[in-house]
Amino acid sequence: MHNNILFSHTICRIISANFCYNQQTGDLVFHGGFHVLARRTKIYAGLTAAVAISMLGVGIVTSGIPGRVIYLSGGDSSLVGLVASCYALPFVLFQIPFGNLADRYGFKPFLLMGYILAVLSGLIFYFGRTPAMMFLGRAVQGTGEIPVLSMAVALISIEYPEKKGKMIGIYTAVIYVMLAIGPLLVPALPHVFGETGGFLFFSALSVLSVFIIFFTQENRGPVVEADKESFELKRALALLSDAPVRIALLGILLYGAGLGIILSIIPGWLTTVKAYSKIEIGALFSAYFLCYAAAQFVFGPLSDKYGRKLFMVAGLLISTLGWLLFPNAPKAATIGLLAISAGALGGFFVASMAFMNERAPDHLKGTISGAYYLFWGAGYFFGPIICGLAGRSVDLKNCYYFFAMLLLATAVAIIFIRDKRATPIH
Repeated sequence: MHNNILFSHTICRIISANFCYNQQTGDLVFHGGFHVLARRTKIYAGLTAAVAISMLGVGIVTSGIPGRVIYLSGGDSSLVGLVASCYALPFVLFQIPFGNLADRYGFKPFLLMGYILAVLSGLIFYFGRTPAMMFLGRAVQGTGEIPVLSMAVALISIEYPEKKGKMIGIYTAVIYVMLAIGPLLVPALPHVFGETGGFLFFSALSVLSVFIIFFTQENRGPVVEADKESFELKRALALLSDAPVRIALLGILLYGAGLGIILSIIPGWLTTVKAYSKIEIGALFSAYFLCYAAAQFVFGPLSDKYGRKLFMVAGLLISTLGWLLFPNAPKAATIGLLAISAGALGGFFVASMAFMNERAPDHLKGTISGAYYLFWGAGYFFGPIICGLAGRSVDLKNCYYFFAMLLLATAVAIIFIRDKRATPIH
């Protein structure tokens, strides 16, 4: 009797380790235990290594482009704002088309394209001799980062359905850690990077990322047959018509707007109104990226365990508090409050991205991730512009308080909205 029970337990463990249940077909599917673990570890390590290497260069580029634009324009600082807009515009234009094409043809070609465009953008920055070339390079860079940000996350959510929050959190945390390290290398190695050397360094790093993606990634689904394209788009639109998804998309729009304002309007306001030095602004940016990265590690796995909505709401509420308090805080406290606000938005990102991917079946994850970054890009593009225009008529402090109220209202809506569909559309 004992031997029979032991044998049964052994058989069950073998089945659970090597088979999975397909909810759509009702079949028990062999997935190969150790082989699957090795394969998806290779995929995840490749995605993370490629983005870490490339984002180190992006951090260098981000810190060098504003000064380069001012120099090439003969000292006109008013053009610097277009750098952010040119980066965000491709997210608005290309997210949904790229996501749908990736759903049909697989992610690998688009990941390769993204890093190849990163190489090209670095060369445009390096050889550019006019502000227009800098704007063109920034638009090319933004187009290249569409698959690096949204499609990689969609692929991770497919490979790690049981802990997508944790794995997405680690991936995005790596991005922001490397973004924080990049600017620190420029003053540390001035003879290496010089005036334009960082741009060429960025291209070289991105070449390495191309090879990493080529050798580590499979062109694995979701793949949709061409004659089903219109049907799949209808399913994607049905997803976006779901009330909880629409509220989440509103939060994502505000997340993009808040990040854009934090990275553009607020540093300028602190410099002109609060007399912050370049060193203090540099400390602010480092604090942004580090807190943002830390939030990915914390919110991702916790949202896996305790639910997405709880941490979506927590991110919005914590950020709301920071936006309300920082305008009248002393310098040290201001940096801390803004860093916490940015980090909380990062926490909202990882929880909301996992939430959105859970609403979609595998063959629509590219499209739903595209929708995510479409709304994020729209917020990032229009938020600073609207805030800057409003700041000409009213005190910018009032704009910050109003934005805090928008975050608070969205958090309340997420709490009280009824989720009538707990399972994704198939």
